[in-house]
Amino acid sequence: MFSLPVLTQVLVNGLSLSAIYVLIALGFTLLFGIMKVVNFAHGSFAMLGGYALFYYFGKWSLPYVAAIVLAALTVAALGLVLEWLVFRRFYQKMFQSMIGLLGLDIAIVYTAVLVWDVQERSVPSALSAMVQLGPAVIPADRLMVIGVAIAVLLAFWGFMALTRHGLAMRAAAEDIEIAQAQGVNTRRIYQLAFFLAVFMTAVAGAIYAQTYALSPFMGERPLMVAFIVVILGGMGSIPGAALGGTLFGFGESLLSTFYGSAVSTFVSFGVVIALLVVRPWGLLGKPER
Repeated sequence: MFSLPVLTQVLVNGLSLSAIYVLIALGFTLLFGIMKVVNFAHGSFAMLGGYALFYYFGKWSLPYVAAIVLAALTVAALGLVLEWLVFRRFYQKMFQSMIGLLGLDIAIVYTAVLVWDVQERSVPSALSAMVQLGPAVIPADRLMVIGVAIAVLLAFWGFMALTRHGLAMRAAAEDIEIAQAQGVNTRRIYQLAFFLAVFMTAVAGAIYAQTYALSPFMGERPLMVAFIVVILGGMGSIPGAALGGTLFGFGESLLSTFYGSAVSTFVSFGVVIALLVVRPWGLLGKPER
């Protein structure tokens, strides 16, 4: 049962899931950490990323990397329009944002139903070859997915750690009033953070749709995962989102492979409930004062 080929497959699947989940959770926690917005429309942006990749890559046959970047940029540009129309009304209003953005999510999902119908679609694989990794044979497409996700995560880390705008975003996440007193243009930082959050979510949604299936209701699973991962890591904590996504991805891969998806889901929610009881601020979050 615990043979080397199976364990290699579990490792690759876990790495793939972790990369997707970290991207999803980072987009969610970035908005909460800086703007205190609980984005219930998060899954809808992931779904739109899947449809954008479906057209750029599946219909118009653009090169895969170009297609996934264009798909994420398209959804992020649409996100900026919604930021101007809707989201900015809910900044620093956590509870109001829950209700307002739940309504936005429903509107986006059923607009997608009117445009694309409810039928599931499949996004073509980026590569059809198989790769030999030791005793295991892995689809090259899965390795491409991992590579794209890791590249986006490294670019995000470099931006946050090495640029002035990244430093300003971290300062705004720590204390918005002190950041304003230091001359940080919070309006611009809000827009930049929103663009990055939607971009990463759209990339994750595109990869997720390619791995599983694409439909207007596809975003429900990414939204649930974002909540679980962010709770595990700590609301508003970027390192916590990365840690939570990694733990959740590898845990789901291991449990679903050996014990089935029902056990995987049961254990995932059980761990979250236990953590909320013992440490409600998450693994790397900070307790409220």
